Amino acid sequence: MRRLCICLLAGCAASSADEALDDIIPSYSASDFAVCAACHLDDGAGVPGAFPPLRSRSARMAALDGGREYLITVASFGLMGTIQVDGQSYAGVMPGHAGSMHADAIAAALNYLVFELNDDARAADNVKPFSAREVDAVQANTAGGNPMTAGELRNTLLVRHGQKWPH
Repeated sequence: MRRLCICLLAGCAASSADEALDDIIPSYSASDFAVCAACHLDDGAGVPGAFPPLRSRSARMAALDGGREYLITVASFGLMGTIQVDGQSYAGVMPGHAGSMHADAIAAALNYLVFELNDDARAADNVKPFSAREVDAVQANTAGGNPMTAGELRNTLLVRHGQKWPH
């Protein structure tokens, strides 16, 4: 597993304790992805027609404006409706995990997905790791979130990013 680390150099210290906490990269492993793997499989390949593939697509999403919010919203509140992925239609309901997983567990699962289940090593080069603080903020800003919330956000991002959005 690729380990991410932060080196604090003299003169580069954060100006507050809160900023320093933002720089801490949470550890993650395959076990953090276990809830997701139950449907999307251990390698993130998904099941054609039933559960869409996540592998490599999520890193490209996370690199786009609004993509991080989308990934957190899906993991937290689920996704409902028909989506197209790699020319395959998927129609169903994915449950949200905000009630069963703490923010740090959601961040760890997303970090594993983006940084480990990614066949394009450069796709995640400019993606910062997810943090529990970021997950908490998105959840708070999406009060009353439900599976349709992520679907609406996805549609907005499809229009905003066009062909850049992983289809």
